Amino acid sequence: MDLLVSAICSFFMELVFYGLFYAIGWVFIKAVTLGRHPGPWRGAESFVDMELVALAGLAVTVVGIVAAWNYLAP
Repeated sequence: MDLLVSAICSFFMELVFYGLFYAIGWVFIKAVTLGRHPGPWRGAESFVDMELVALAGLAVTVVGIVAAWNYLAP
């Protein structure tokens, strides 16, 4: 049972964090740096870069949600 829960959590982490937040972070970093960064995907050696781009996407998402919440709150 523990293995099944671990596999489901790992799949969710891969899908959401590396899929969704990487895309959001990639667009944000490309816009802020005027297209200079992040560079092209270089395989396994750029795994840390992928995590940092996904972390930037997570941060942008959280800041956007907080800003929208404060702006739209009555």
